[in-house]
Parts: sequence; C-alpha cells; structure tokens
Amino acid sequence: MSVNAELSVMVVEDSAVQRLHALDLLDNLGIKNRLEAENGRHALEVLAVNAKPDIMITDLEMPDMDGVELIRHIAEQHLVNALIVVSSRETTILSTVETMAQEHGLIVLGIAQKPLSYDGLANLISRFRPGEVSDKQREAQYSFTPNDIRRAIINRELVLHHQPKVTTHSGVMRGVEALVRWQHPELGLVPPANFIPMAEEAGIIDELTDWVLETALKQLRDWHARGLTISVAVNLSAKSLSTPDLADRIAAVTSRIGIEPKYLLLEITETAVMSDLALSLGTLARLRLKGFGLGIDDFGTGFSSMQQLSRIPFTELKIDRSLVHGASEKPHLHVMLQSTIEMGKKLHLTTVAEGVENPSDWQLIRLLGCDVAQGFYVSKPVPGDALAGWLKQGTQHLRPQRPSMG
Repeated sequence: MSVNAELSVMVVEDSAVQRLHALDLLDNLGIKNRLEAENGRHALEVLAVNAKPDIMITDLEMPDMDGVELIRHIAEQHLVNALIVVSSRETTILSTVETMAQEHGLIVLGIAQKPLSYDGLANLISRFRPGEVSDKQREAQYSFTPNDIRRAIINRELVLHHQPKVTTHSGVMRGVEALVRWQHPELGLVPPANFIPMAEEAGIIDELTDWVLETALKQLRDWHARGLTISVAVNLSAKSLSTPDLADRIAAVTSRIGIEPKYLLLEITETAVMSDLALSLGTLARLRLKGFGLGIDDFGTGFSSMQQLSRIPFTELKIDRSLVHGASEKPHLHVMLQSTIEMGKKLHLTTVAEGVENPSDWQLIRLLGCDVAQGFYVSKPVPGDALAGWLKQGTQHLRPQRPSMG
C-alpha cells in the first residue's frame, strides 16, 4: 500500500526503545519529516517551535503528562488533525480514548497494539487524507437561522440522496433510506445534522418532513413504474410524533401518490425525546395499523433501548454504526453486536446494520446473521437518478462467490 512520503509525523512515546522503533518504521516507509517527544508535556514544547504535523502517533501511559491529557490539549489548540493511538492496554480503554478524541474533533486513523508493525503502521497512515476535517470541525463551519432553512425549502435547494440497503445473504437491494441534503449556494452540500436540529427548534420540522415524504414517494413511484419494487425509509423527528394529524397526513400523501403503505418505513431515532408520550405512542400505533413499517434507528446509542422496544410496535431494528464498524477487531463490540442481532431475531424484527464500511464489517454481520446492511461498503448515498447505474455495477462485491470449477 502506498504512503505519502511528504507527510510529517510526530511520535510521542516515553520508552526510548519503542520510540526509536516507531521512527525507524517511518523511515522505512519513506517519511523523513519526523518529530519525537518522550511524553505529553515534551510534545507540547516541541510543537510550540515546529510546524504542525499531519499525524501524531502517541502512547497513552506516560509520565508528567499522559496521552489522554495530550489529546485534549492538541485538540483544543488545533495542533494536529489526525491521530494514531498506540498502547498495550485492553481494547475497552482504547475504544474509550478513540471516542474521546473524535468528540474533541480529531480524526482518529486507528488504534494499534504494541509493538508497532510495518504493515500495520503503513495501513493506518495510508488512511490519512490531506485537507480532510472531522465531523466536529465541519459542524462548526455552519451557522444557520430558521429563515435560512425556510428559504432553502422555498428556493428548492433541498435534495434527496438515497442509500441502498441490501440483504446480507445475497447482496440484493431491498430498499433505500432517503436522506435530505441542502445544496447551499455558497457552502455546497450540507449534511442534515447541520440543519435538522435548527428546523426542530424553529418549529418548521413538519414542513421539512412533508417535503421529504412527498419527494421520496414520488421517486419511489418512478422506480416502481420501471420495475424496481423496493421500499423507502424516511426519518421522523420526535417533534413531529406529537402532531395529532401526522398519521393521517402520511396516509394521505402515500395514497395520493399511489404507494402502498408497506413500501414506506418510518424511522424513529432511539434517543428521541417524545414531548407528549401518550400522543406520540398513539401516532406510532396508528401508523402500524395503517400498514406502514416502523424502524428504531441508531439502536445502541441510548439508555432507553429496551423501554423503546417494549412500548413501540417496531418492525425493523437498525443497529448504530458505533456497534458495527470495527466490531471485527474489538471483542467487546463483537459481543454487543452479536447480542443485539440475536435479540432482534427473537423479537421477529428485521435487523439492519448501518455503518458497514469495509469487507471485515460486511463479513462479520453476514456471519452473525444480520438481515440487511447499509453503509459505504455497500454504497454511499446517491441521487435518485443514479440508483439504476449503481445497481448495474455496484453490487458485484456483495454477491456470494461461486466456487471455481477449475
């Protein structure tokens, strides 16, 4: 695998032997621009008089200032974008540190166990993309007002992209998730996490939901007319659930456009806070009675998982990417993922793994018997008119390989 020799990398390690080993590996990879430090405090001193490195490789257990404190400092002072954590500690601690670094806005290229290997380090460094920023950094770029979002709806700046959902046993597409994007005239394509919360706070989430439903169902009607009989999933805000006429509005638009309710799945985030629980539960019950599917989204990210499952008539359990991606390498995630899939099956729910990003993720969820997969390894979200093209050429790597006759 190729590594950009122009990169600058800093190694922070209190063991001189381990530090020299890491520096030698970098030298063998062709990376000549290297910095080193023997602990966190020393690293900050070195960074104060040197150019910002592309990547920092740091140990966790060090005297004077440990790796956890160092990560906080470099994130707050924007001293480095990407991080590789190296340690001999148990994976649960490493996973916690990885999440902490990401929450601080750093790109974590990966976690490595000591001692570092040439291939392992090359693989981690090859993940670095110059100019890439973390989700947290990207979110900080946006600042919208309710009127901005209203204008986006009126000016038809919103677009839908569709992420395919495929069966794990055959790689056949069974549906898509409709994901709203804002084609901002100055900022480019803005992801939903950067404007949906504002729409909820401003009380215009119902307008946004109506637009998404109308657009998604019309696209679905076109697909059905071409013989592509799939379903579409649309996210529902918790704020909308307490709207008394929501179930009737959804039924009306579905009927008007000519889609059978069984082809529309409505996803509710597990962590959603329902402002009026009685009204919300009544709305969800009515939607199921009308034949719509209900999915619990981001399962595994909140503390009320079992309570939500016990009181809402879900048909689909969507396992959050935080339990899926990397589970093949992290035993504690593997156990949690397996248990969640088994629970879903016992409750007769369709299990969907989101965040399937590489062959290891794909092979694991197939092995564990998860029904459906969604994620970048399957496909990135695509515009509606690009789905047919993806179907023709994008699913070959997902299909079971027939044994060779030779």
